[in-house]
Amino acid sequence: MREKLSRLAQVASHWSLAALLFALPSGKHWVLYHPQAGQPFYAYFEPVLYATDLFLCAALGTWVLSLLLRHERTKLQWGPAFIHIPLIGFLVLGLLGLPGAVDPIYAAFPLVRLVLMLAFYLMLVNAPLRRNLIAWPLAASMVVQAALSVPQFLLGHTAGLDELGEIPNDSRWSGASVVSLGERRWLRAYGLTQHPNVLGGLAMACLLVVSGFSLRESGLRRLALLGLVAIAVGTLLLTFSRAAWLGTAIGGLALLGLLLWAQRVGRRTVPRSSLWLLAAVVFAVVLAFVSVTWPLLIPRLGLGTEGIEIRSVEERALLAEGSLALIQMRPWFGVGLGNFSAALYHLAPETVAYYSVYTPVHNVLLLATAELGFIGGLLWLCLIASPWLALWLRRRQVEMTPWWAGLCGAMAALTVASFFDHYLWSFQQGRLILWLVWGLWAHEWARYQLRATHPST
Repeated sequence: MREKLSRLAQVASHWSLAALLFALPSGKHWVLYHPQAGQPFYAYFEPVLYATDLFLCAALGTWVLSLLLRHERTKLQWGPAFIHIPLIGFLVLGLLGLPGAVDPIYAAFPLVRLVLMLAFYLMLVNAPLRRNLIAWPLAASMVVQAALSVPQFLLGHTAGLDELGEIPNDSRWSGASVVSLGERRWLRAYGLTQHPNVLGGLAMACLLVVSGFSLRESGLRRLALLGLVAIAVGTLLLTFSRAAWLGTAIGGLALLGLLLWAQRVGRRTVPRSSLWLLAAVVFAVVLAFVSVTWPLLIPRLGLGTEGIEIRSVEERALLAEGSLALIQMRPWFGVGLGNFSAALYHLAPETVAYYSVYTPVHNVLLLATAELGFIGGLLWLCLIASPWLALWLRRRQVEMTPWWAGLCGAMAALTVASFFDHYLWSFQQGRLILWLVWGLWAHEWARYQLRATHPST
């Protein structure tokens, strides 16, 4: 009876995870209270419960229940040390820096989230997850985002789906993320996220993960997945996120390079024709988009000048200066997890006085260092570099699969994006997609190590 209940709990966990991945882009949330209402940084300083938190807790709770109901106890695996040690280190540093945080009460709230994310990582490493349970919900979520992104861009305003998490926006409003040409303004695609850059990052990661999954499929499933890849590319392009575009290019090259290397050393992967077909689909969508929107791309790509683009660059430079000032003030334990905006306002407002902007700095390395101190920055560098070093050192032993290559591509793309934006550290959707990729990558590494030590398994 217990085994049957354990299996039911495991199925419930899988369905909850699928629902989480499908709803991942949604910014639907409830503000628990307004500790700093009226301050210019309050939007980055509120304890918030997201709708995706409910799916996450359901997935984690039923997974733990399935473990407790088993007759045989299994030891939890933490995955490779070069991933789980930095992740645990973030939590330890957050706790150590709590007493000296600019706002200790609020700094405790991100720590709770960090505990949840560590549990999420553990579930991904240990749970028997089928790959289609990951890929199909992610692909389906991009279909929904595309259905919203196209009218948002063409009509210049959002669809009014506030209950689903869509943020009301209009290209005519000050503060809206737009691309412009002269006096004409087009709204960049938000989907259900808080910002086009966030949607770009999600589309980028989903595109690469689903691409890796599609390379092992055949028949109608493969055709359907190629269509979903095309939709994800279109969604990505409509965000006009330069960091996501660059990340996708580098991630795509990583995916392609790993699979071609695997073929070169005699590993069985996929026919090269499958790789070229996937590349052709992506290229066709990009070519069609460029041919239609080229005048809008000129200033976005730095080939022309628009006031919006100039201000964006200047704001990022000011925030970088502010982060360096905070790091100098609090080099050891930082200003407190999640406290960057408040610290900038209270400790170094003069650094951003020109624009009075108090968003987190658009660089996760600087953000992690400012909030957790120098050790936090070193842990982040270790986290983004060590998987590649490990792959290089084991390059002749690792059996690279298309799925794993897709995860590697997504990890590379997210790493690139982390140098140009903060959502992977500060926003719910960014954290979820990043930790999802880390957990799935760690699961594949653990499987590789198991096969290496026990070839018969």
